Amino acid sequence: MRYLFLLFFISSNLFFAQSKDEVAIRKVMDDFMSCIKTGDEVKYLSLFQDPVQWTGVYVDRTQVKRLEKNPKADSHFVDDYKTFIKGFKDDKSEEKFDNIKIIEDGSIASANFDYSFWYDGKMSNWGKEIWTLMKINGAWKITSVTFSMDFTKYFAQPSLKERTQK
Repeated sequence: MRYLFLLFFISSNLFFAQSKDEVAIRKVMDDFMSCIKTGDEVKYLSLFQDPVQWTGVYVDRTQVKRLEKNPKADSHFVDDYKTFIKGFKDDKSEEKFDNIKIIEDGSIASANFDYSFWYDGKMSNWGKEIWTLMKINGAWKITSVTFSMDFTKYFAQPSLKERTQK
């Protein structure tokens, strides 16, 4: 019985072990979140490899609410990662990631996750986010950011348990 437990323990650790590259990608994600909180523009810019695609789309139900206020509101937008960081001049903004799934082959990767954006301790929007990354000279760099957006003033983010039951 003792050997069976030991075998289970070792195999489960191997199953759940993260590759060195996955650990490095999670570090990029942590640095990204930290830079928003601290406004560290220099470090933030170092996380990217040009050209970078930065696009967002409003979730259909949020877009319906937006159209009620402005019938000409676009359903999507293109932004720039360099402009994005310039909007954080205080320490009141924060982005949080969970439900993270990383696929990588040592050269390219995708990071798919749920995000929530907070200002002054209150969530303002949330959705799904997908990054593509490339390993450039041994360092993981973000090459695209694509995300969906729901506004909390219209729809609350479901719990992590609810979001992972699919």
